[in-house]
Amino acid sequence: VGIITGYSNGWFGPADLITREQLALMMMRYADYLGLDSSARADISGYQDEGKVSDFAQEAMEWAVAEGILSGKYNQTQLDPQGTASRAECAVIIQRFMEKYME
Repeated sequence: VGIITGYSNGWFGPADLITREQLALMMMRYADYLGLDSSARADISGYQDEGKVSDFAQEAMEWAVAEGILSGKYNQTQLDPQGTASRAECAVIIQRFMEKYME
């Protein structure tokens, strides 16, 4: 259904660790798949590492922050977009999504 599409080079990488920006993109695609409104965008320019957000994930990161699904780290100063999402971070992000949209 297009929630996970793999890398632009055609590889999928099922054993790769997931980044925070990849997770945000998958959550936004899932919201779209469910027919939910994913048009919200937050200004993420205040985060120290906003410039590290990949082009493919820019809108998804803005959406995830706007909806409160993804929050900053280190006293809300960094998004850590290319940092590996730990199991705990994945669980929290999925829980926030479910609390926002599934109740």
